Amino acid sequence: MGIAFIDEKGPQERIKIAKQFDDNRRINLGDDLMKSYVADLIYIPNDYMELLYHEFSQLLMDYKATKKNKSNKELKGAAVLKGNFEYGIASLKRENSDFYTKLFETLLKGEAKNLLFAVNKMSLVVDARLTEWLLKLEERRLIPNVALTKYALTKYLEIEASEEIVRAFFNEDITNKKLTYLIISDLKDFIKKHKGLKRMERQIYSYKELITILKKNKHLIDENIISEVYFDWDKVSFAIDLWVTEKKVGGSWIQEENKLILDEGIPLEPFDKIGFDKILENQDSKKHLGLQLADFVVVISGSLISRLVTALKYDKNQPGEFVILNEKWFDLEEHQFKLICVFSEFLLGEEMQYGIVSDTYFDETLLFETYINYISSYGSYEKYKKVPNKYHPEKHFSNFSQEARNKEEASRRDEFFNRKMYGSLRLVIKEGVKRKI
Repeated sequence: MGIAFIDEKGPQERIKIAKQFDDNRRINLGDDLMKSYVADLIYIPNDYMELLYHEFSQLLMDYKATKKNKSNKELKGAAVLKGNFEYGIASLKRENSDFYTKLFETLLKGEAKNLLFAVNKMSLVVDARLTEWLLKLEERRLIPNVALTKYALTKYLEIEASEEIVRAFFNEDITNKKLTYLIISDLKDFIKKHKGLKRMERQIYSYKELITILKKNKHLIDENIISEVYFDWDKVSFAIDLWVTEKKVGGSWIQEENKLILDEGIPLEPFDKIGFDKILENQDSKKHLGLQLADFVVVISGSLISRLVTALKYDKNQPGEFVILNEKWFDLEEHQFKLICVFSEFLLGEEMQYGIVSDTYFDETLLFETYINYISSYGSYEKYKKVPNKYHPEKHFSNFSQEARNKEEASRRDEFFNRKMYGSLRLVIKEGVKRKI
């Protein structure tokens, strides 16, 4: 019996082409450059609500007392991280990392449960034009794996596609069939330019597969041109449904005893059939302890995701150079290491499959997850420091690459199972067994 609270970072009801297009801002984004919508759900058992309220209130008072400029305004996660997050947690000052460490320790003490989930915005752009076609191809067994094809298309549009292609996705005067011709041409140019570069081998192989799929099947594409791209709340509600279902199976969830509180701007409708006895929408965080806690978690999570993605972006003027995280991401003081460990324990410590739910394009959340998991895996600061700092970036990237391959293999196994049991992915999605790609 308890209450779940949801807050978000990077909300965008409508996805638009960037007014001033550049390689790091292909669609309209806020100053935080959130390329994914990230949300966090915190579930607090009623038995621990009073304890959390008391300890969190004391934590806020202690933190505000350290500030020169006293303020009665509600403290937000963005204010704690502001100006101290260039290399993520490795850039945090002690007073800020100590605040977050105590916050996560308090949440663990209060037996709070958590779900972090993300929806890539460029994936929604692909959905508007091509996902219906991809599902049709999967039904007819014309592509080897629909999820990995969607992944490759999203990654291409997010990172490699020319400005002409991105604009074409939003241009209602360009038919879907014409769009496929443009993509084929652009992919061919990319392959020609990067042929022979070892770093690009897997990417080029993937793009060659895309060209083959586009060439062979463009005649099957529908002309349901959608020039306006809107956020898909079904992807959010399904992530929560997975989390709730896992708890039901484990015997720790009774619908009639749980309530959901939504922060301002989050609609009620997508959540009304998930498994909550009562849902309150457009709630003011000042009136709800859980919304304040969810804000702190989603802000540090979303900010870390955004920073990591930017840090791992390769220089297109030097496409052959392997890119890994800078050593500064791993140059941690003990208080920063402690924060990452308790952060990881809160997000990943409980043995649940759906503690972090990613989109079909999983690179961003996987980078975040492997970063905090890699550092916390050392267990103690002494063990961590025994490894020279220069080796940490490569060791982390090796973990990240392996986990990415694991996800690809899992996707292939899932598709084989879905086809065998249900016949097609479209039917699996319709039955509510699997989320939209």
